[in-house]
Amino acid sequence: MVGNSLKSDVIPALEIGAFAVHVPFHTTWIHEQVDITLTHEKFYEMDRLSELLNILQKAEKV
Repeated sequence: MVGNSLKSDVIPALEIGAFAVHVPFHTTWIHEQVDITLTHEKFYEMDRLSELLNILQKAEKV
């Protein structure tokens, strides 16, 4: 899963055992905000979509 919401995209994907990539956006709906520091072996965060290929290659090795 690649998404801009930790609450709606990333956390649900991790809960079912999938890999998840968070692409933060400068604004987030109040409903989508979470106050946690997320650490998980299948969680990645990137600033640009151009980084996705590198992340997929790392995930392939996990």
